[in-house]
Amino acid sequence: MSFKSILVPVTGAENDCDTRALESALKLAERFGAHVDALHIKIDPRTAAAFVGEGMTSAMIESVIDLAEKDGEKRRQAAHGQFNEICDKARVPAIEAIADRPLSGASAQFVEKQGNREEVLLMYGRLFDLIVVSKLKEDEDGSHRLMINTALRETGRPVLLVEDTVEETVGNKIALAWNGSVESSRAITYSLPLLKNAETVTLVSATDDLDEEVHSEDAIRYLALHGISAKSCEITGNSGKSTAESLLAQAAKCDADLLVMGAYTRSRLRRLFFGAVTEEILESCPIPVLLAH
Repeated sequence: MSFKSILVPVTGAENDCDTRALESALKLAERFGAHVDALHIKIDPRTAAAFVGEGMTSAMIESVIDLAEKDGEKRRQAAHGQFNEICDKARVPAIEAIADRPLSGASAQFVEKQGNREEVLLMYGRLFDLIVVSKLKEDEDGSHRLMINTALRETGRPVLLVEDTVEETVGNKIALAWNGSVESSRAITYSLPLLKNAETVTLVSATDDLDEEVHSEDAIRYLALHGISAKSCEITGNSGKSTAESLLAQAAKCDADLLVMGAYTRSRLRRLFFGAVTEEILESCPIPVLLAH
């Protein structure tokens, strides 16, 4: 099992998110001989008319649509230009179709779609081994966070969330969160290509007062059957720290450069009363984190 198809949603926005995500994806592609799709979703400018208030003339509505069209084209050109620059810098061939892909090594393609960003992403993203997205520190309208949540909750694919461009050696030391949930089980399976290449893997068993007793032995056995030797430790949410804080502290203790975990493993009610571990990790994790829902 390996990563062969990697997706990077690119918006063409005036920030470094596209750059960090693309550079990170291309480094992984070079390691695994994978193909990267840089997906730019252009919003249909006619949808801008839905946000126009009543009482506006047809000329004013046409003006709003025209401005949206120009902004969308500007973003598309910015995203495509940045894609070409990053591919050139990484010396990864930018191809027009999969048929043009070299017999070995990494490749990349700029893909354009039009429509609702979340609807296109949730459908297109379902046939990739990994989706790479960069954090955005200031998301004024919430659109970037919505894109991350769509990738996590709707595609059924693992998402690698980065804050900076990852190092070539990312995944050398991995902290693997385990709480017995379906989501954490998926996270283990999806991350096997990285786990097999890791120098050290630490299985961190995370429990709280409502969880059934969680044993790490079965997870350790599963990893061993894949040729992965992992050590284990347990943390609890009753030590004065939240589960997320304890998890991050343990990741730092084992000098991890990647955290792997299941996302949104609790019901909405349990998150309401006991906090949302995933949300806290998304906000506070200082290292790349691979999540699966």
